[in-house]
Formats: sequence, structure tokens, C-alpha cells
Amino acid sequence: MRRLIILLTAAGALLIAPAAHAGTGIEPVEVLITGSGAGKVIGAPGGKYRGSPEIECEYTSPGPQTGVCETTMSDEGEGWEQVFLEAVPAPGSRFSGWKVKNAEFEGCVGTFTVCAPYVEPPGTGSGGAHITATFDHVDFAAILIALVIGKGTVVSNPAGIACGATCKAEFEGGKTVTLTASPGVDWAFSAWSGCLEHVGLTCKVLMDKAREVKVTFVATPLLTIEKAGYGYGKVAAMGISCDESCSKSTAGVKTGTAVTVKATPAKGYEFVGFEGGTGNASACSASCIFTISEASSVKVKFSPIPTKTLTVKLKGPGAYKGKVTGKVVKSVYSPTISCGSGCTTETETFFATGETELLAAVSTGYSFKGWTVSGGSAGTCTGTTTPCKLLTDADKTVEAEFE
Repeated sequence: MRRLIILLTAAGALLIAPAAHAGTGIEPVEVLITGSGAGKVIGAPGGKYRGSPEIECEYTSPGPQTGVCETTMSDEGEGWEQVFLEAVPAPGSRFSGWKVKNAEFEGCVGTFTVCAPYVEPPGTGSGGAHITATFDHVDFAAILIALVIGKGTVVSNPAGIACGATCKAEFEGGKTVTLTASPGVDWAFSAWSGCLEHVGLTCKVLMDKAREVKVTFVATPLLTIEKAGYGYGKVAAMGISCDESCSKSTAGVKTGTAVTVKATPAKGYEFVGFEGGTGNASACSASCIFTISEASSVKVKFSPIPTKTLTVKLKGPGAYKGKVTGKVVKSVYSPTISCGSGCTTETETFFATGETELLAAVSTGYSFKGWTVSGGSAGTCTGTTTPCKLLTDADKTVEAEFE
């Protein structure tokens, strides 16, 4: 076992020199820390290196600074031996790189902070290994990240900011920092302020001076739409699209969003109204428009459209030469009546909310004498008016007389 003494000199050099050990002839290993900044070199875990205590010598420009670190390094046979070192920059400084002389090395390149050189065995006459770690001063600017509304987190690249409240960190001047926002559960991203540029959840900040960036999250209370009644239809609202096969749908909606619940009945059904509203939807009845600020729900009621029968009868001596046709006015469901050429009676079913138009026609030499309606209002089907219109709001019978 060899014992090493590590000395940080007044000139900023960290000297690893062998302790007295008869007959070893070990070559010295020198670690020099340079640059305009501050930092330290410590023994990193792994390999044959064993610190007792670990290497941890600091350097701050412009110096001078003195200190002594000592450690032990195991002797596991002859040949090259490996030392693991790590460069740790101080706040306000950055690690700029390694330089290695008289040693084989792994990873001692660029700004990779871990250096694992293989040191020459004793007695080679090389003069020892020389390892230089450089730390440079950098300009910093403060950045404040504030989550002013709601719940969520924001993190930065490079690292430094990671919080869900208010936090600050220092970043190298002139560099661009990218912030990424992540909304909490039942919250949504709303807005950035103070960004150089932003797209969606990311924000870029140029650190040319102290900067303040704010990210806002808003609550997304649940909006629930449920169907009621015995009918079918579609329901649409902010974040919700519930088709005829859907019975219930829920979506989170940003606080402050204007919501309109739109109901579209299926063929043969009608929209009856909204009922059972809670939260901001509590006032919904015939219509449902509100601004959401809390969990809200409402039921949409559809029912089958009631139907009524309309019976058309042709009478009189010219009945066999007359004809009555009818159709629904402005309806998605359009049953028709066509009675003539041997037909004297025809019955058809119509929606009770509909309006039917009837037209009487007669062959040459014959005449239409007029309408007679029983079972409810005749509408315009009076006298010889043709075409005429009447509501199918009740079971009705219409007689058309020809002669």
C-alpha cells in the first residue's frame, strides 16, 4: 500500500506526492487547478482509488490558497495504476476541461467532469503525471419562476429550476434557458409571461440579464353531461361530444370558459329540456349556457315524438275522379298521403308536432266541392282552399267532396 500526500500550493497547484516509503521510487502525480473561476477536484468513487479521507481540494481565483489533502491508493500489482478524479465547479464558475501529461486517460476530454487517468508505474523516469483542471468564471443572471395561479410544475434545461411554487436559480449569462410546464391533475396550462418565445408548454428565456418568467395554470373543473328520458339524440359541449350511443360523458374544462350545451334529437325524437343541473349548470332548463368555475353537471332529456293519425276520405258522386295528396311541411320525417284512382280512404301517421299540407285535384268535367275536418282544428282546410294546411296535433279525419 502506498500513501500519497496531496498539497494545494500557494500558486494554485495541487501536488500529489508520495509519502516516505522505502524502496518504492514512485513517480509524483501533480494535479494543477487553473483558470479565472473557482472549483475543486475530488476523488471519485470506483477503480483502485480509495480515499481516506477522499481528495477534496478547492481552488479560487486569483489565489493564493494553500491546503493539504491526503489519501491512500492501493497497490494491486505492478504496472499502470488508475486514479479517479472529478471536477466540481463552484457557483459562478464552469468546468472548462482537462489536460493530461505522462498518463494514459479515459474520459479526460472536453468538459466531461470525471477523469480516470492511468498513472505510470514507479521508476520509469518520466517525471510523473501532470493533470490540469481548468475552472473559468462566468457571468450569471437571476431568474424567478412563479406559478401565480393553480397547480403544476416547471423545470428548466439546463437544470436549476424545478418547483411547483416560486423558485429561482442562476444561469450562465448570454445563454438560452428552456422552461417546460406540466399542469397538475385537474389543472391546465393557461399562459406564459416574460418569455423570449414560447410554444405550448415550453418557454425560452435569453439570460442577458435578470429575468422573471411566470406560468399560469387554471383549474379544469369537471363538466358532466348525462342523458335522461326515453329518447335518443346527440349532445355537444366544450370538450364533450356524446353521440346517440353515449349515455354519459365527462370532460375537464378550464375555469372561465364559456360553455354552451347543445342538444340535437335523433329522428323520431324531440329535445324536452335540461334538468338536474348542478354547479354552474344549475339554471339550465330550455337552454344551457354558462361560464364554468366549478364542477358542474346537467341531464339532457330526449323523448319520442308523439304521433297522431290523419285519415283522408274521398266522397261524393265524383270521388272516383278526384285525388288528394298530402305531405309533412318542414320535417326530417316525411310520410305522405296519396289517395285517388280507386282509393277512397287512406290513413297515415304523422308527428303530433307537425303540419301537413293537403292538395285536392280533380279530372276534367268534375269539381272539388270542399273540405270537412273532424277531430280538431281544421287550419286552412276550409271551403275549397287547396292546397291547405292543418296541424297533426290530434287524430283527425278530413273528407274531400267531389262531384
